[in-house]
Amino acid sequence: MKMFSALKGSQGVWVRRVEHFVLRVVSLAFSLGSAHAIRWFFAPLDGVDVLQPFITWMIAIGFGVLGYFVSRGLAHRLMNKERIRAYAPICFVVELVEIFCNYALAAAVIQRARWLEATPAPQHLTLTVLTYVVLSIIPLVSVLLAVVDMDLERSKHGGMGYSTPASAMSGLRTPSFSSVSPSLGAAGMTNGASRTTQGQPKNAPYPTLSGSSLSGLSPTPVYAPAPVMAATKAGSAPPFAPVQVQNS
Repeated sequence: MKMFSALKGSQGVWVRRVEHFVLRVVSLAFSLGSAHAIRWFFAPLDGVDVLQPFITWMIAIGFGVLGYFVSRGLAHRLMNKERIRAYAPICFVVELVEIFCNYALAAAVIQRARWLEATPAPQHLTLTVLTYVVLSIIPLVSVLLAVVDMDLERSKHGGMGYSTPASAMSGLRTPSFSSVSPSLGAAGMTNGASRTTQGQPKNAPYPTLSGSSLSGLSPTPVYAPAPVMAATKAGSAPPFAPVQVQNS
Protein backbone atom coordinates (compact mmCIF):
# COMPACT_ATOMS: atom_id res chain seq x y z
CA MET A 1 0.00 0.00 0.00
CA LYS A 2 2.83 2.41 0.77
CA MET A 3 4.36 1.78 -2.64
CA PHE A 4 1.11 2.49 -4.50
CA SER A 5 0.47 5.61 -2.40
CA ALA A 6 3.98 6.87 -3.16
CA LEU A 7 3.47 6.27 -6.85
CA LYS A 8 0.12 8.02 -6.71
CA GLY A 9 1.50 11.04 -4.87
CA SER A 10 4.49 11.57 -7.19
CA GLN A 11 4.29 13.47 -10.44
CA GLY A 12 3.56 11.83 -13.79
CA VAL A 13 1.51 8.81 -14.80
CA TRP A 14 2.31 5.75 -12.68
CA VAL A 15 2.21 3.45 -15.71
CA ARG A 16 5.10 5.30 -17.34
CA ARG A 17 7.13 5.07 -14.14
CA VAL A 18 6.75 1.34 -13.55
CA GLU A 19 6.49 0.01 -17.10
CA HIS A 20 10.24 -0.23 -17.61
CA PHE A 21 10.76 -2.31 -14.47
CA VAL A 22 7.75 -4.51 -15.21
CA LEU A 23 8.89 -5.16 -18.78
CA ARG A 24 12.31 -6.27 -17.55
CA VAL A 25 10.82 -8.65 -14.99
CA VAL A 26 8.40 -10.15 -17.53
CA SER A 27 11.16 -10.54 -20.10
CA LEU A 28 13.33 -12.33 -17.54
CA ALA A 29 10.40 -14.64 -16.80
CA PHE A 30 10.08 -15.54 -20.50
CA SER A 31 13.82 -16.21 -20.65
CA LEU A 32 13.56 -18.54 -17.65
CA GLY A 33 10.63 -20.30 -19.33
CA SER A 34 12.83 -21.01 -22.32
CA ALA A 35 15.54 -22.20 -19.92
CA HIS A 36 13.08 -24.71 -18.48
CA ALA A 37 12.38 -26.07 -21.97
CA ILE A 38 16.13 -26.46 -22.53
CA ARG A 39 16.41 -28.29 -19.18
CA TRP A 40 13.63 -30.64 -20.24
CA PHE A 41 15.37 -31.28 -23.57
CA PHE A 42 18.66 -32.26 -21.86
CA ALA A 43 16.93 -34.23 -19.08
CA PRO A 44 17.62 -37.68 -20.68
CA LEU A 45 21.33 -37.08 -20.00
CA ASP A 46 20.82 -37.00 -16.23
CA GLY A 47 21.51 -40.72 -15.88
CA VAL A 48 25.02 -40.52 -17.30
CA ASP A 49 26.70 -39.67 -14.01
CA VAL A 50 26.12 -37.85 -10.74
CA LEU A 51 27.18 -34.43 -12.01
CA GLN A 52 25.09 -34.48 -15.17
CA PRO A 53 21.89 -33.05 -13.59
CA PHE A 54 23.85 -30.03 -12.32
CA ILE A 55 25.47 -29.61 -15.74
CA THR A 56 22.13 -29.65 -17.53
CA TRP A 57 20.72 -27.07 -15.10
CA MET A 58 23.78 -24.87 -15.67
CA ILE A 59 23.34 -25.16 -19.44
CA ALA A 60 19.64 -24.28 -19.21
CA ILE A 61 20.17 -21.29 -16.92
CA GLY A 62 23.14 -20.15 -19.01
CA PHE A 63 21.06 -20.14 -22.20
CA GLY A 64 18.25 -18.24 -20.47
CA VAL A 65 20.49 -15.52 -19.01
CA LEU A 66 22.55 -15.30 -22.20
CA GLY A 67 19.43 -14.84 -24.31
CA TYR A 68 18.23 -12.10 -21.97
CA PHE A 69 21.40 -10.03 -22.27
CA VAL A 70 22.31 -10.85 -25.88
CA SER A 71 18.90 -9.73 -27.15
CA ARG A 72 19.29 -6.39 -25.38
CA GLY A 73 22.81 -5.91 -26.64
CA LEU A 74 21.71 -6.58 -30.20
CA ALA A 75 18.76 -4.19 -29.91
CA HIS A 76 21.00 -1.46 -28.48
CA ARG A 77 23.52 -1.80 -31.31
CA LEU A 78 20.80 -1.73 -33.95
CA MET A 79 19.32 1.45 -32.51
CA ASN A 80 22.73 3.15 -32.47
CA LYS A 81 23.46 1.92 -36.02
CA GLU A 82 26.57 0.03 -34.93
CA ARG A 83 28.09 -3.04 -36.52
CA ILE A 84 26.49 -6.34 -35.45
CA ARG A 85 28.50 -8.71 -37.64
CA ALA A 86 30.31 -10.24 -34.66
CA TYR A 87 27.27 -10.05 -32.36
CA ALA A 88 24.45 -11.45 -34.47
CA PRO A 89 25.67 -15.10 -34.79
CA ILE A 90 25.59 -15.79 -31.04
CA CYS A 91 22.13 -14.23 -30.80
CA PHE A 92 20.94 -16.39 -33.69
CA VAL A 93 22.31 -19.59 -32.11
CA VAL A 94 20.75 -18.85 -28.73
CA GLU A 95 17.34 -18.10 -30.22
CA LEU A 96 17.51 -21.19 -32.44
CA VAL A 97 18.20 -23.46 -29.45
CA GLU A 98 15.42 -21.89 -27.41
CA ILE A 99 12.83 -22.10 -30.21
CA PHE A 100 13.76 -25.71 -31.04
CA CYS A 101 13.54 -26.84 -27.40
CA ASN A 102 10.16 -25.14 -27.01
CA TYR A 103 8.92 -26.83 -30.18
CA ALA A 104 10.15 -30.22 -28.96
CA LEU A 105 8.37 -29.72 -25.65
CA ALA A 106 5.19 -28.71 -27.46
CA ALA A 107 5.35 -31.80 -29.69
CA ALA A 108 5.78 -34.04 -26.63
CA VAL A 109 2.88 -32.66 -24.58
CA ILE A 110 0.37 -31.64 -27.25
CA GLN A 111 -1.53 -34.91 -26.83
CA ARG A 112 -2.46 -33.72 -23.34
CA ALA A 113 -4.42 -30.83 -24.83
CA ARG A 114 -7.88 -32.34 -24.50
CA TRP A 115 -9.52 -29.16 -25.73
CA LEU A 116 -8.25 -29.88 -29.27
CA GLU A 117 -10.43 -32.99 -29.42
CA ALA A 118 -13.50 -30.90 -28.65
CA THR A 119 -12.91 -28.47 -31.52
CA PRO A 120 -14.84 -28.80 -34.80
CA ALA A 121 -13.24 -31.06 -37.40
CA PRO A 122 -12.65 -28.30 -40.02
CA GLN A 123 -10.69 -26.26 -37.45
CA HIS A 124 -8.80 -29.08 -35.79
CA LEU A 125 -5.77 -28.99 -38.12
CA THR A 126 -5.51 -25.20 -38.04
CA LEU A 127 -5.69 -25.03 -34.26
CA THR A 128 -3.08 -27.77 -33.92
CA VAL A 129 -0.62 -25.92 -36.14
CA LEU A 130 -1.24 -22.65 -34.29
CA THR A 131 -0.68 -24.42 -30.98
CA TYR A 132 2.74 -25.55 -32.15
CA VAL A 133 3.56 -22.03 -33.30
CA VAL A 134 2.43 -20.34 -30.06
CA LEU A 135 4.37 -22.75 -27.86
CA SER A 136 7.48 -22.34 -30.00
CA ILE A 137 7.72 -18.56 -30.30
CA ILE A 138 7.94 -17.82 -26.58
CA PRO A 139 11.64 -16.87 -26.93
CA LEU A 140 10.71 -14.30 -29.59
CA VAL A 141 8.56 -12.49 -27.02
CA SER A 142 11.68 -11.94 -24.94
CA VAL A 143 13.48 -10.52 -27.99
CA LEU A 144 10.66 -8.06 -28.71
CA LEU A 145 10.58 -7.03 -25.07
CA ALA A 146 14.33 -6.41 -25.29
CA VAL A 147 13.74 -3.96 -28.15
CA VAL A 148 11.12 -2.10 -26.08
CA ASP A 149 13.45 -2.13 -23.08
CA MET A 150 16.32 -0.55 -25.01
CA ASP A 151 13.97 2.01 -26.56
CA LEU A 152 12.83 3.11 -23.10
CA GLU A 153 16.44 3.18 -21.93
CA ARG A 154 17.42 5.40 -24.85
CA SER A 155 14.54 7.78 -24.18
CA LYS A 156 15.81 8.23 -20.62
CA HIS A 157 19.21 9.34 -21.93
CA GLY A 158 17.97 11.94 -24.38
CA GLY A 159 17.49 9.63 -27.37
CA MET A 160 21.19 8.82 -27.81
CA GLY A 161 21.59 5.75 -25.59
CA TYR A 162 24.92 5.15 -23.93
CA SER A 163 27.13 5.90 -26.94
CA THR A 164 27.18 8.54 -29.63
CA PRO A 165 27.11 7.30 -33.25
CA ALA A 166 30.08 8.01 -35.45
CA SER A 167 27.87 9.93 -37.89
CA ALA A 168 27.13 12.51 -35.18
CA MET A 169 30.83 13.11 -34.57
CA SER A 170 31.73 13.48 -38.24
CA GLY A 171 30.11 16.93 -38.43
CA LEU A 172 32.32 18.38 -35.72
CA ARG A 173 35.13 20.61 -36.96
CA THR A 174 38.36 21.43 -35.20
CA PRO A 175 38.45 25.16 -34.33
CA SER A 176 41.27 27.25 -35.75
CA PHE A 177 43.29 29.35 -33.31
CA SER A 178 45.12 31.47 -35.92
CA SER A 179 44.95 35.21 -35.23
CA VAL A 180 45.58 36.19 -38.85
CA SER A 181 42.74 36.27 -41.33
CA PRO A 182 42.91 33.76 -44.19
CA SER A 183 43.14 36.46 -46.88
CA LEU A 184 45.99 38.36 -45.20
CA GLY A 185 47.80 35.18 -44.33
CA ALA A 186 47.65 33.88 -47.89
CA ALA A 187 48.78 37.22 -49.29
CA GLY A 188 51.67 37.45 -46.81
CA MET A 189 52.83 33.97 -47.61
CA THR A 190 52.73 34.71 -51.35
CA ASN A 191 54.71 37.96 -51.00
CA GLY A 192 57.21 36.37 -48.66
CA ALA A 193 57.72 33.44 -51.01
CA SER A 194 58.26 35.80 -53.98
CA ARG A 195 60.76 37.90 -52.04
CA THR A 196 62.64 34.83 -50.93
CA THR A 197 62.77 33.52 -54.47
CA GLN A 198 64.01 36.86 -55.86
CA GLY A 199 66.68 37.33 -53.18
CA GLN A 200 68.36 33.98 -53.70
CA PRO A 201 71.17 34.00 -56.33
CA LYS A 202 71.32 31.35 -58.95
CA ASN A 203 74.11 28.85 -58.84
CA ALA A 204 76.66 29.16 -61.60
CA PRO A 205 77.51 26.01 -63.53
CA TYR A 206 80.48 24.16 -62.20
CA PRO A 207 82.94 23.07 -64.90
CA THR A 208 84.31 19.56 -64.86
CA LEU A 209 87.21 17.90 -66.58
CA SER A 210 85.00 16.34 -69.24
CA GLY A 211 83.51 19.69 -70.27
CA SER A 212 80.09 19.12 -68.77
CA SER A 213 78.58 21.29 -66.08
CA LEU A 214 76.76 20.44 -62.89
CA SER A 215 74.16 23.14 -62.38
CA GLY A 216 72.66 21.58 -59.26
CA LEU A 217 75.83 21.94 -57.11
CA SER A 218 76.75 25.03 -55.14
CA PRO A 219 79.76 27.02 -56.42
CA THR A 220 83.12 26.58 -54.74
CA PRO A 221 83.78 29.51 -52.39
CA VAL A 222 86.78 31.74 -53.19
CA TYR A 223 88.82 33.08 -50.27
CA ALA A 224 90.64 36.42 -50.79
CA PRO A 225 94.18 36.87 -49.33
CA ALA A 226 94.48 38.77 -46.11
CA PRO A 227 95.11 42.54 -46.62
CA VAL A 228 98.50 44.00 -45.81
CA MET A 229 98.60 45.76 -42.49
CA ALA A 230 98.55 49.51 -43.02
CA ALA A 231 99.82 50.24 -39.56
CA THR A 232 103.39 49.10 -40.34
CA LYS A 233 105.92 51.88 -40.65
CA ALA A 234 107.97 52.46 -43.73
CA GLY A 235 111.27 50.67 -43.68
CA SER A 236 110.35 48.50 -40.74
CA ALA A 237 110.44 44.80 -40.93
CA PRO A 238 107.25 43.10 -41.94
CA PRO A 239 105.46 41.21 -39.26
CA PHE A 240 106.61 37.71 -38.52
CA ALA A 241 109.94 38.40 -40.30
CA PRO A 242 113.08 36.58 -39.09
CA VAL A 243 115.18 38.65 -36.63
CA GLN A 244 118.94 38.80 -37.23
CA VAL A 245 121.00 38.39 -34.08
CA GLN A 246 124.48 40.07 -34.08
CA ASN A 247 127.26 38.67 -31.96
CA SER A 248 129.22 41.28 -30.04
